[in-house]
Amino acid sequence: MNFNGSGGLMLLIIAGLWVGVFVPSWFRRSQLRQVERKSSQSLRGEIKNIRQPIIPGSRISLAQQSFRLQLTQTISSSVAVFAFLGAIWTIFAAVSQIFYIFFSGGFLAIFIVSVALSRAARRKNRGILTRAAKNRAGMFSSAANSSITAEFIGDTAENPVNKRAWEPNALPAPRQRIGELTMQSLAEVVEIENRVAKNATAELDSTALDEILRRRRANG
Repeated sequence: MNFNGSGGLMLLIIAGLWVGVFVPSWFRRSQLRQVERKSSQSLRGEIKNIRQPIIPGSRISLAQQSFRLQLTQTISSSVAVFAFLGAIWTIFAAVSQIFYIFFSGGFLAIFIVSVALSRAARRKNRGILTRAAKNRAGMFSSAANSSITAEFIGDTAENPVNKRAWEPNALPAPRQRIGELTMQSLAEVVEIENRVAKNATAELDSTALDEILRRRRANG
């Protein structure tokens, strides 16, 4: 085989793949591990605080499935990276010997299958983590409901309710006046027509006439 001029290029491609694929994936995996470690620690603390008996089989099965899927994702990602590197190497090797192109096709097929398997495992792992979070939320809500029910039962036991007890509703006192009745003296009722007629028929004396004339002179 003749690799004149292709060795340095292959090393550059491998270094680029190492920097562009392995290093970011390693950082992402480390961040995911830290997040999962923190969530698992918080979950353990909350479970200890609640102290409610739960079904251990379901939790263990979910944890095992998540671990297996993470392991499958890691292995398939590693296989995909190595298959991609092998495909590149066989492509450069096929320049000198054509039969390496068949190995390149095999490596590409392995790369495609590994990437598909890694994505499927990651998708399924997300579903399992979502289901575990929902189970944890349901467990906390049931614990809260049970504590509220226990408090209600305790209050009822301390202060029993008498179903036959009855208290009348307080009504306002009637607004009545207590005292003696008094007869009010009213003015005499006189008809207007009779009074006008009496005034018209009344005779005016000289003094009254003089007074009327004096007032008219003063006014006018």
